[in-house]
Order: sequence, then structure tokens, then C-alpha cells
Amino acid sequence: MATGNFGITRAADVSINDIEMYYNYTQDRYTLNSVMYPLTASDVLEYCYLPENDDNAVGSENILEGLYNLILPASVFNQIGIYTLYIRPKRLTNTIIDCSVLSALPTIKGIVLDLNTLPEELQTNNAMQGYKIEYLNSDGSKLRNVVRYVVTSNKVSITSENVGNTSQKVQRYRFDDAGTLMFLQLTPSSSSDVKPNSTPFIGTIGQTIIFSNTFFSPLTVEVDLVENTIETLANYVAGEQIKDVQNGILTYYDKNRNILKQFNLYEIKDDVTDVPLFEVKEKRDTIDEAQSFNDVIADIQ
Repeated sequence: MATGNFGITRAADVSINDIEMYYNYTQDRYTLNSVMYPLTASDVLEYCYLPENDDNAVGSENILEGLYNLILPASVFNQIGIYTLYIRPKRLTNTIIDCSVLSALPTIKGIVLDLNTLPEELQTNNAMQGYKIEYLNSDGSKLRNVVRYVVTSNKVSITSENVGNTSQKVQRYRFDDAGTLMFLQLTPSSSSDVKPNSTPFIGTIGQTIIFSNTFFSPLTVEVDLVENTIETLANYVAGEQIKDVQNGILTYYDKNRNILKQFNLYEIKDDVTDVPLFEVKEKRDTIDEAQSFNDVIADIQ
């Protein structure tokens, strides 16, 4: 018998609507910019699909899991420099109405939310299973390094019960598919054997929480927008070029003999001795179309 650790890496098929994105921009690696700007995920991401005749294509959608196309709209990504994109699960906020237990299972403690404050897709039983819960302090700051996960989420309604043999009433909850509240059982929420009287923190009444899906891990993508590519640099080094000696114009061409860039060539001489001091190669702001490769060659021939 063999023993060991086994794991599975699952390619994410998260909906684009469950993703939120941010970016920042800096002109180079020496300039710090910590300002983040929001992006609409549906504007920059799109699904990838299996080929229609693929043997693994099942159903009508056939999404290729784990692979998304990244679109860079010119309205945002329009400057030469470095763009850092941050992609993470969509986060939503809500308020805890109560922290209590189930009537039928008094050992199960959880938090209660107003069903009508949840997105429609999370209003069904166990739709929030696996979601991550984080907490905000009263001043709006985040309670750092405190995370709970949703084990179950079910619709409930309020029920009142006597405490022991007394006439005192306590508010608890029972499962009810027509209920207007959602009971979230969290983990960890039960006390340990070492300290049975100490229960883990799961929130307080009126506290604001942040909940997000766990369909994928947050990731960062760096995009460099540059003036030249490897291909254009190769054209400058080994591509075709023509130097107009009379007009002092140096022209570079791409592989299709289209003009890439032009430079003015001239010398700076000493005013007295007329001795050349400098040779200058200066980028031209306007292109001289008369330097077309085919036109120049045709004139020579």
C-alpha cells in the first residue's frame, strides 16, 4: 500500500461578472505610482472556447477553463510605459443582522443576513458555499488576518424558544425556503477541545462584512507598452535603409518597404576654422514621403 499527498489543480471557469480588476500606470521602472484605477472586467476580459469539432466539447457553451483573452482598449492603455493589472474575485459588503444558532441544531452557530440585500444569484440555498468572509472595524478599517469561510448558506425564519425551564425567550432560527433571512454557517466557528469555552470570532451584530468568491486566486499581470518591438528593432539594424546625401535624410523601412522612421543627418562645424566638430542624427517630426523606397529605386533605375 502506498501513502502520500495528492492534490488537484483545477482550471477556473469563473464568470467574468464575478471578477473585479484594477490597474496602475508608471512611465518607467524608476517612477513609483501607487494610485490604482478600476476597470470593468467585461470590457477587458472575454472567454475562450473549445473548437466546435473538439471531442472534449460538451454542451452548448464549451468554455476552455482557465484561459481568458485580455483586451487592452486604446481608451485606457494609450501611453508608453508599464501597466500593472490586479485581478481578484469580486467583493461585496453586507451587514450582520444577528449571530445565533439553529433551533434544531443548537450547536451550529452562524451569522444571519437579510436575504433581500444579497445579489439574486446568491439568494438560493447554499449559493454562498465556499465564499470567504472578512470583517470591517467600526471605523471602516479592515480587521486584518481574520478570515472565515461559508460552510452552508440556507434560508431561515425566526423562531422563539424558552431557555431551559424558564419563561425567558431566546431568538433562534429554523430552515424555511420561504424565509427572508440567510443563515451562514462558518468555519472555524466551534470551540476546540483545548479551550471548550472559547469560541472563534465570527462577527458581531451590526458589523460590516466583506464576502467574496473563492473560484480563483488573485493574480497580477504586468503589461509593457513600448515604442519598438523586436521586429522593428531588427528592421533598424538589418533592414533596408536609404540615405539621401543631398538632403541629409536617413530613412528606415520595414520588410514591406514602408517607411518606419526618418532622421536628419548633418554636421556642426567650427565657426572660424570650418572644421567638423559633431555629426548629428536627429529624429524628424514629419515624414518625407518622397523618400519612398520604390520611388527612389525607380528614379535610379
